[in-house]
Amino acid sequence: MADFIVVDVGTSFIKAAVADVDSLALRLTVRAPFPEFLSGLPPLYCEADPGAVMNTVEDLLAHLMPHASCEGILLCGQMHGFVLVGGAGEPVSNYISWLDQRVSRAEFEEMAAQVTEKERNELGNEFRASIALALLHWMRRHGTLPAGEVTPVSIADFVAARLCGTRPVMEPTQAAAFGALRLGDLGWHKEVIGKLGLDSLRWPEVRQSGSVAGAWCGIPCYTALGDQQCALAGALLAEGELSVNVGTGSQVAIITGSVQPGGHQTRPYFDGRFLSTITHIPGGRALSALIGLLTELGGATEDEAWRKIEAAVAAVPATDLRAGIAFYPGPCGQAGFLENLHEGNLGIGHVFRAVFESMAVNYATCARRIDPGRNAAKVVFSGGVARRLPVLRQLTAAALNLPHRLSPHPEDTLFGLMVLARAFSGRNSSVRSATAAAAQFLG
Repeated sequence: MADFIVVDVGTSFIKAAVADVDSLALRLTVRAPFPEFLSGLPPLYCEADPGAVMNTVEDLLAHLMPHASCEGILLCGQMHGFVLVGGAGEPVSNYISWLDQRVSRAEFEEMAAQVTEKERNELGNEFRASIALALLHWMRRHGTLPAGEVTPVSIADFVAARLCGTRPVMEPTQAAAFGALRLGDLGWHKEVIGKLGLDSLRWPEVRQSGSVAGAWCGIPCYTALGDQQCALAGALLAEGELSVNVGTGSQVAIITGSVQPGGHQTRPYFDGRFLSTITHIPGGRALSALIGLLTELGGATEDEAWRKIEAAVAAVPATDLRAGIAFYPGPCGQAGFLENLHEGNLGIGHVFRAVFESMAVNYATCARRIDPGRNAAKVVFSGGVARRLPVLRQLTAAALNLPHRLSPHPEDTLFGLMVLARAFSGRNSSVRSATAAAAQFLG
């Protein structure tokens, strides 16, 4: 039995599992809520205690270790947010989440105007107010960057470094999410960093995927990975397939062999490949906000509400109600809406069928942007919301006019880490071959 421990430092939960990489089985999975965001902060701030995150991860590892003959530890985690650390890797700031909204549109546009279109393309077109680069620039302008030599790292890289007692490092799938990584050579874009006055920071070393960050209790701990890329590895995404991932957030993506500039983001993938992707499409977070409105006066819990919604939508094969759930700014708009309400459609089944139809249109529209040549031959669904809602999968596949399949395991990121462990440990020669071997093994 060849075990790895795999850990996903997620937005809602921190999850970990004992992964048997030879049988492709997650033998024991445990989870704990991501620590609550800190209260008493100014409006629009979204921060958490990195020490609490660390304690949660250590508790999960302690629970799993007696059940594992551990060959290595692989981590992934939420992207875009960051922790500032000192010279010994100690935290000198809270974890500032990708959900933080302190950077105003005017301030972001002023910052973005300093970066040329050519430079944005070199950075993968990641510019948004919620990325680390924008938040760090805001902190510099407002005098809130800690004094001395400090390093920005992702929350998962912070955890890996503290486990190993080493200085944090990053690999490309996490580093590119900061918005300051030049995709051509996978190094920090010093010109852009200098323009924004952030060259006083000590930017972490960028290592290739599959590098070892250090050791925890004598066990190799690999450099942390981006959660989107791990989820797609867990979906066994192959060339020629379009990914639609619907969880707390929502994204479409397709694997490319090179950087493809356009009206989308480009992110590093594995084996020297890239992802053309559009993120922040309304997904589970927006659906939860709508359910929160409907249950605000009391009654059903969210789980109970979902069961009623699924039954109600199944009873409504069509609706003339129109909906949009862009409650949070993103590529699909700046506001949500319900249109054409009347006595005949004023019910949960009509409302949520209209919502799912609008989501399907969003995915199809975004898919055309990342795959204008319509090269994708199949759509692959992953994420908890997509898994829970077959009607959403059916509507999206119909909007795309493509056959579809569902990712092989409900724990996409943990399963993806297990597939990656096969490549990083040398059982397969590449991530591509590990993906193909897993697909063949699972039939």
